[in-house]
Amino acid sequence: MSADGVYIPKEQNSTEINQFRPISLLNVEGKIFFSVMASRLTKYLTENGYINTSVQKGGIPGVSGCLEHATMIWEAIQRAKSEKLNLDIIWLDLANAYGSVPHQMIQQALRMYHVPEDIQVMLDDYFSGFRMRFSTNSYTTDWINLEIGIAMGCTISPILFVMAMEVILKPAEDSAGPANLGGGCYMPPLKAFMDDTTIIYLKEDETHRMLERLDVLMAWCRMKFKQKKSPSLSVRKGKIDATTIFTVASQQIPTVSQEPVKSLGRWYDSSMKDTKRGLETVELATEGLLAINRCGLQGKLKVWCLQFMLIPKLLWPLLVYEICSTTVKAIEAKINKFTRRWLGVPPGLTDVAMYCRKAKLRLPLKSILEEYKCGKARLLSMLEDSEDPIMKTVQPTIKTGRKWKVVEAVEEAKECLKIKEVIGQTQTDPKGLDHLQQSDGQKQKGKRKETWSLMRYGSMKIPEGFRKQSSNLNRDNGLIGIMPCRNPSHGMRSGTWRYFGSAFSSDQCTISCPQMQIWYGGERKRTPLVRYAKAGRS
Repeated sequence: MSADGVYIPKEQNSTEINQFRPISLLNVEGKIFFSVMASRLTKYLTENGYINTSVQKGGIPGVSGCLEHATMIWEAIQRAKSEKLNLDIIWLDLANAYGSVPHQMIQQALRMYHVPEDIQVMLDDYFSGFRMRFSTNSYTTDWINLEIGIAMGCTISPILFVMAMEVILKPAEDSAGPANLGGGCYMPPLKAFMDDTTIIYLKEDETHRMLERLDVLMAWCRMKFKQKKSPSLSVRKGKIDATTIFTVASQQIPTVSQEPVKSLGRWYDSSMKDTKRGLETVELATEGLLAINRCGLQGKLKVWCLQFMLIPKLLWPLLVYEICSTTVKAIEAKINKFTRRWLGVPPGLTDVAMYCRKAKLRLPLKSILEEYKCGKARLLSMLEDSEDPIMKTVQPTIKTGRKWKVVEAVEEAKECLKIKEVIGQTQTDPKGLDHLQQSDGQKQKGKRKETWSLMRYGSMKIPEGFRKQSSNLNRDNGLIGIMPCRNPSHGMRSGTWRYFGSAFSSDQCTISCPQMQIWYGGERKRTPLVRYAKAGRS
């Protein structure tokens, strides 16, 4: 295979060659062919148990490796902190991961896992013909035959990289026992997601032996770890110990006391708490709202930027960190303040008018508080239904504060689902009993069962603060529904947002409102003309 490569900078202010990565484009036919081979090879490895998903969770379809590994590592830290245990955690980062895998190592992995010879010969011919040339602004190199490295754009590269890493992780894992965190909780000493490897041990001497074992294996396969990006965290009797030093390839590695580390989308520091992450999330939300407010877009477009750009950006830290629901309520209060200003509605407009799905007026807006709750419920359900036996044994704790607990909410939702299954299909309109086909959650398996239960949970859950307001709104005849009832996550092209724009921006539906200057200051704006349900009012 021949490819023209272009070097792309991996870091800011990149000046040296090791700060660039080659990017190559492959033909579509090859991607389709190798995607079929990768799918069958993955199925072969998983069904025969050649890949331990308790250790390696990268490149395996249907496994939420980032969330599961990050949750387990954080659970180990919190248990060591609360139970006054000793704990050593080292995050190892492989240097030039895809580009440093020898082709001979791939063939060794294929033989070790008894892959059919036809596939071995095919992949050997594929990699033996690897050649590449690189282009810069001034010149283009000659064709270079490659003996190491796999193409990042190739569809079969992820599973081959996982197999190559298993050649290293298997001997290291077998040479040590699991870490005992107490209460019958035994955690594997290694956790890997593709090239990101984490060592978890309770004894310092065992951690040193594991690092020496990995150094020998890395030297054998001509690969190495980045010492500067492989920090360590040491806990002694529940407190951070900054005096414990570990070495990788005869070089000292930093500690989290010197510099925080980010692994699998989560930050770890010497405080062993997420208080700082919560403050950073609030600051991120405030800066995002101010940035959207400063732009020169119309009000409805600012709301669109909020719903489809800022809120999805905030949901990841709200999911992975231990941020209480009170902090999320404070963020939602700021979002509601800007949303009312952008829509041109009175500041006293209740939240039920914007988020409730039971009233006649349904705006295509989503509440960040409800998204936070559904995300935590989804995370808990994913951990409970995980196929990893270690995950089921440990049962990590998800903290959401004192006012709202995700465990109680999920249990309540499950009980509601059981009652609904007992009641069965009921008639709710003139269409008849058998018109709507209701899916049976008990027949769903794996990720489909999780999605089914959580979609049902999200659809039946009503925000706690909306219940009284929604009943009062319906009792007072409410507002006329000027928009169809559609899914608010369809995007800008859906009919919901078209009706949304016509209702809040057209000249027919707006009148000059002197109160706008009193509410928000500045020049007089135009506000939507609200039509009431009672006859004779306009």
